[in-house]
Amino acid sequence: MCEQTSNAVLEREYSPSSVAPDFPAIVSAYASRSSSVLETTPSQRLSYGTSADEYAIVFAARARGRHLMVVFIHGGYWQDLAAEDSCFPAKGLLAQGISYAALNYTLAPSASIAQIVDQCAAALHRISSEFPDATLILAGSSAGAHLAAMLATMEWSSSRSQPRVAGFILISGIYDLRPLTRTYINKPLNLDLAEAKAMSPAFLPVRHPAPTLVCWGEHETSEFKRQSAEHARRLVRYGVSVELLEVSGRNHFDILFDLADPATQLGKAVDNLFGDL
Repeated sequence: MCEQTSNAVLEREYSPSSVAPDFPAIVSAYASRSSSVLETTPSQRLSYGTSADEYAIVFAARARGRHLMVVFIHGGYWQDLAAEDSCFPAKGLLAQGISYAALNYTLAPSASIAQIVDQCAAALHRISSEFPDATLILAGSSAGAHLAAMLATMEWSSSRSQPRVAGFILISGIYDLRPLTRTYINKPLNLDLAEAKAMSPAFLPVRHPAPTLVCWGEHETSEFKRQSAEHARRLVRYGVSVELLEVSGRNHFDILFDLADPATQLGKAVDNLFGDL
């Protein structure tokens, strides 16, 4: 979107709720469905740092043969939601013999995006160390897709070895953060243009290419669709095998209900990704 675009247009385009009027009920369903899974399904809380926010909720499958684990990073524009809201896909994945981990991180403004990225890296390293035989698939929605994409660009240090991520699922993500600096979304993020560019996967080399599903809902703003399509094209230039998918009838929020259901358009694409690993 060009620099002449008004701030009002940018705010609408980067507000997924502008085309999803039922989003409060959907987000409420995240919490209620996740609570039900937590109450009925064994899980473990895995700490990856010293902060109370630094943990993942892990649902380990009794898998035979392939041992896949989906590590999911939640959205909420880096300033809302938690791992406890993101447990609902575990039920469907466990039924397929696939483990699931919902990653938690400190929300803005208590943490910067750079700090959140580092937390996600620490979490992924901890999960990989705890489950060394698992094949990890890193998934994220909205801001979580941005964070997952950032980890594909990361230079890992000798003190924190690189986890092996076999695939990525990027759902309704944002990969160029610069437009956000002109919107209300930036108030708790406090990004300037230089920081926004430094934290944008769109301007960073892909150091860990792996098969990637890039998807979004039919009922999303044009900017979210554009950003996803452009990121997919960029991944292809780095030699990444990419499936690009617009999910019919879904919006930025309810698309997640299909993640673990192989009978749906998104679920089939996810299952295809699993089958290629």
